[in-house]
Amino acid sequence: MVKVRNNEEGPRVNVRLDVERWGRNGPTWDRVRAALRHERADRIPITAWRHFPGFEDSEGLARVHLAFQMRYGFDLVVFTPTFGYAADPWGFVRGEEVDDHGRPVEPVRPFEGMDRWPDLRGADLESAPFSEILRGLRLTRRNLREDVPLLLTVYGPLTTALFLRGDEIRHDIDGLVSGEDEAGLAPALDTMESALSAFIDAALELVDGIYYISYFTCSECTDGDEAALAALERDLRPLKSLADRNTLLALHMHGVDLLFDEVIAYPADVFNWHDRWAKPSLRDARMKSDAVLMGGINEADTMHRETPAAVSLQIGDAVSQVEGVGLIISPGGPINLETPSENLRAAVGAVEELG
Repeated sequence: MVKVRNNEEGPRVNVRLDVERWGRNGPTWDRVRAALRHERADRIPITAWRHFPGFEDSEGLARVHLAFQMRYGFDLVVFTPTFGYAADPWGFVRGEEVDDHGRPVEPVRPFEGMDRWPDLRGADLESAPFSEILRGLRLTRRNLREDVPLLLTVYGPLTTALFLRGDEIRHDIDGLVSGEDEAGLAPALDTMESALSAFIDAALELVDGIYYISYFTCSECTDGDEAALAALERDLRPLKSLADRNTLLALHMHGVDLLFDEVIAYPADVFNWHDRWAKPSLRDARMKSDAVLMGGINEADTMHRETPAAVSLQIGDAVSQVEGVGLIISPGGPINLETPSENLRAAVGAVEELG
């Protein structure tokens, strides 16, 4: 852990990364490093990401991510494979119909309605889709500008189990809390975590960081406070094993009723959530922590439905909430598939104008 100062009189800010040694040379890296140190670069960094349904092979994944980045010129590329991909080795099937964010409407959940956790077996890096994603990352890194950081989206093991089981995962979590675990969820989670950790290790040879998604950073997916805290701890356990790696860790908190105070204590460098409709606001979050915050844009309404001027105004408001430091401008999650190009360009233009 290093400590840096944002100005002569300003507070000292804890940074997990060795920011002087992390990353490459170039303006986009400098912007992200400055955000980590609560310093000012030429402008505030900005990013956005989306799902690309139908693109699951390595070349297709690389092509759509590179095209998206070339079109808008973000400061971070969040590589976003098909929604729920981490559950694919265990039989998760998305189906053909997706919603307006690229998420499956009626997925096949092979563990739903059946206590099948003892049947779950391991998965290696040659299992689909891991091998295709790794090849896609290699192609993306080879063709992406060297001064643009690349992050891979990954899901926590319990979030992966949720994709396989659906809402019935609540009953299995209750068993974990009580110590009974009649469904056999605990060993199944260990098996999934082992496979996902091996995948992350391989990916870290190709990427500059991880964008980690957990659906258990809120209380909606569990019954009761004790279950919520137990689920949170289990889903975020891999973050602790990554804490000693000199790689950027961004954590997405999914949901509305967030366990924010508990999550902010985990060893991530950047925290992202739907700050425009889930508490806390960026301003209130800054009062709780000096962590780097990633957000400020309402992707469902402002970015998707309103005007470029509205997008610019919202970004200006986000910057003012945290005085322009320790911030990466972004949506609260993946953008709508039909988000107007002019709004995305307006977002980049807004941070350039603010400087």
